[in-house]
Amino acid sequence: MSDATEDPQAPAEGFKLGGAGAEGYDTRLSEAQPPTGPAADDRLRLPRNGLIAYRKSGGLRFTSRGIIVYRNGWVMPLEGAEGRPRHLGPAALARLEGLIRRSELTRAPRGAGSATRDGYGYEIVTRIGSKEVAVELSDPLPAAQRRLVEMLNDLLAGTV
Repeated sequence: MSDATEDPQAPAEGFKLGGAGAEGYDTRLSEAQPPTGPAADDRLRLPRNGLIAYRKSGGLRFTSRGIIVYRNGWVMPLEGAEGRPRHLGPAALARLEGLIRRSELTRAPRGAGSATRDGYGYEIVTRIGSKEVAVELSDPLPAAQRRLVEMLNDLLAGTV
């Protein structure tokens, strides 16, 4: 039996806690840290001379494909996506520009739409005037953006 008045003393160097020492941990809990890693680099970007960047992700067998349409009419697959470069004619390019203007992308909230199981998510980045607009949509699509996404899907499939 032990004596109830016995007061054990902690060693001066402290207790070893399975290798967790007092150094090497983050004490800046209230400071915001910039995102790093693949998620930070996965953001869809619009090149300087790009008209619109588009990525479609999801589906029953999750896939991700995307394109960038340049102001000169070239349609290029996103890096790492399948597809070949092709060129849009003046009529198709004018139609796409009109759909961008009429699609009310500046009014679409980021992450608009309520996702359905096995549905698709759509990311669109474009410039309207001097402002770069980035939106994320999901199935079912809002009516204002449906025709634009349909044309972008046709471009993605190579049918335009």
